[in-house]
Amino acid sequence: MIKLQASIRHPAAPDLRCPVLQYADDTLILVWAERQDVENLKTVLDQFSATTGLKINYDKSTMVPMHTTATTVGALQRILGCQIGSFPQTYLGLPLSDTKLRLTAFAPLISKSDKYLGGWQATLLNPMGMAVLVNTVLDSQLIYAMSVLQLPQGTLDALDRRRRAFLWSGDEQVHGAQCLVAWEKVCQEKEQGSMGIKDITAENKCLLLKLLHRLHNPGDSAWARWVRERVDLATLTGDVAGPHWRDLAELLPLFRAVSSCVVGDGASTCF
Repeated sequence: MIKLQASIRHPAAPDLRCPVLQYADDTLILVWAERQDVENLKTVLDQFSATTGLKINYDKSTMVPMHTTATTVGALQRILGCQIGSFPQTYLGLPLSDTKLRLTAFAPLISKSDKYLGGWQATLLNPMGMAVLVNTVLDSQLIYAMSVLQLPQGTLDALDRRRRAFLWSGDEQVHGAQCLVAWEKVCQEKEQGSMGIKDITAENKCLLLKLLHRLHNPGDSAWARWVRERVDLATLTGDVAGPHWRDLAELLPLFRAVSSCVVGDGASTCF
């Protein structure tokens, strides 16, 4: 019903329809912050409720304005009747923000690691058992976030301190004398004679390279197709900005070093 209503517009491109993102029990509607657009959206939602009997709880819904004046926000809130939110917002377990994320936004990742560490009986494990837990549990719970965001160095350092302390002492803290091998060597491959602990800083970059690969091989990715229309893939400059985009642009030399291109018919090749 929303997509059929041309007067409910896309916030970034008014000539496009309003996008509706749904996953599990989350619904995210992106709409142009104009009174007429929001009134039309409210009408459609009310019609949906009247037709299906599924009542929308506006008290549990949140409106998050972007680049909108306080006067406009107040008028739109009176139309929808929901509470006003601000960034960062948590969506599908990740923080969304229109500015650079602060370290506090990643505190839940660190807290989750502490929760695991607090429940393990480290005194019953040998060093290799601890290494298995570090690689399979502590590292795996970071993969989802690292596939999307470049984690701040402060967050990565805090996670490394916990991993190192658990590996060598099974406790929250560890002293230098307890660390039998330098952490840089611990994170080397087993073939090099080390313990094979993952370097999460390098892993974060490798996972983000998949996004650059998706740009050059868009397939069914709506995000990749949208970006390709707005940037120069050779330099990643164009009508896309923000700290997350700058993090991807910094990885472009690394992506070039590990990939190769086949020109083919030249239809998508820029000389």
